[in-house]
Amino acid sequence: MAEFRYVKNDTKRTAETAVIITTRTEMNTMMNTMIPLTIANTLDQTNKQRIEAKASQSLKAVIQEQKLAPAGQFDVYDQSGKVISNDNAAQHRDSTVYVGVAKVAGGAPEIGFDLDDDDDDGWDLDADDDLIKPREVIFILQDEQRIPAQPNDGELLIQTYERVVGRPRDNSPMEISDGEGNIVSSRLSKDMVGRSFRVHLRAFEGGGWLKGKKPASHGSNLNRNPLPFPAKVPKEIIEQTTAFTQPRGRLEMGGLLIGHVDHEGNNVVICGFFPRQDQASSGYCEFHGSFSAIAAAACDYANEKAGGAHTPNLRVIGWIHTHPDIGIFLSGIDVNTFRSLRTHSFEQRCVAVVVDPLRQEHGVFTSEKNAQNKHAGIANDKIKLSEDLQARYHKLLNRLRTMQTKKGKEEIPFILPGVLYQQRVAMGDVDDIMEAKLQTLDKLNRQVIQQQGSVSQLQDKVRSLENIVTKLTSQIESCASLKHGLATEKSRIDTLASRDEILRKMIEKQDQEIKQLKENSEIYLEALNQAKEKENVQEEE
Repeated sequence: MAEFRYVKNDTKRTAETAVIITTRTEMNTMMNTMIPLTIANTLDQTNKQRIEAKASQSLKAVIQEQKLAPAGQFDVYDQSGKVISNDNAAQHRDSTVYVGVAKVAGGAPEIGFDLDDDDDDGWDLDADDDLIKPREVIFILQDEQRIPAQPNDGELLIQTYERVVGRPRDNSPMEISDGEGNIVSSRLSKDMVGRSFRVHLRAFEGGGWLKGKKPASHGSNLNRNPLPFPAKVPKEIIEQTTAFTQPRGRLEMGGLLIGHVDHEGNNVVICGFFPRQDQASSGYCEFHGSFSAIAAAACDYANEKAGGAHTPNLRVIGWIHTHPDIGIFLSGIDVNTFRSLRTHSFEQRCVAVVVDPLRQEHGVFTSEKNAQNKHAGIANDKIKLSEDLQARYHKLLNRLRTMQTKKGKEEIPFILPGVLYQQRVAMGDVDDIMEAKLQTLDKLNRQVIQQQGSVSQLQDKVRSLENIVTKLTSQIESCASLKHGLATEKSRIDTLASRDEILRKMIEKQDQEIKQLKENSEIYLEALNQAKEKENVQEEE
């Protein structure tokens, strides 16, 4: 390939043409140019890594090479949830891409809809500009306080920290570590925007860390099996989930829960949504992992657009799915999914909520190790949100609604506004809850109409059966009369049979007597004949 360029000479000559030929070697060099990317975890909004990748590499290969891939199957998504795993890094220069699970197993308003109170958050989903433009680094102090800071040009991380937070009063030396425990105090701050870092003492007098051992951090082995964090779940989440899933009968549904960590360390659930289900049956549900990227991007957007430095960041806080008419528990599939989600979440914070919309039961689980109904908590927490937090959640819900409008309700059929339901309706948002309840009423009405038709058919069958019963009753009565007649005749027959037996015996007796008389007569006759012969002989003499 050749590039032609015309160069105007400043000498007296009118013009001079120079041809610059870009060689194959130069082209290869261009193809190997390193592309800056920000890698974000769909389940951990605090975990963002700024990296450089070869232009020709696929994003999935980049993730694997950088050892940023989660365990098991995963995909790479853009802010809209599109799978971009096989795209080249050059296609996403200076973008934030989201890495998450490939699937989660166990569930449209008019174009131009806008609830924003200003014009600065208009979201063009077709724009090439990256949604997340990090400008801050986050310092996590030893008391878990999170301090955002905007770096100045040429500042090191430790310098940014000391400028914003200050040095300890005793001038104890401080160190800054990344999520893997690596010391990054001397890295340029502007190269690290969008990420969170742990701040700690360089050493403890009298023993602390062993010499040469990295300090503990959220990615350390010391936190491999943390205790489950307590959860706060409002009843509105259960009520809205029930309203949406009840019309679907015994088909299981799964969705994502969004919330924050409060000042007491609780995992607080506020809202969420149900995406399109790839599979939904009476014993299984599954939705694509791209929806976790959509949720993470919406959280990032809300965290950037609303709230202050001390406002808790929004994040994907849990997973919700239904067990229609089978009760509350975590199945083997549920346990595996919950374990995977917890493992890949920030500080392994994750809540699992199970709802049985037909039995009107539910349960809140904080650990996959306690999977029975008796271990489940109740969603009945009263949650109050500050104005900053409310504003942040409204930005999030606006973003989800915009995404729903863009993709259609087939992709995001239901948004859970949670405790903000009344406010959202008052602001003019689409009332998904009422729509779901109307769907339930419509289903019940159709069932009533069907049942009315069935009742009419049954009534006709009953009348037909009544006629049959009447006929059978008459026949039974006739049979009873015949039976009585037969009994009478049988009695007469028995009487006659008895008489016949008597007569038979009499006839037999008479026959015997007649036989005897006949024998006697023959004897008498023979004797008479002998007497006559004797008499005749005497007369002749």
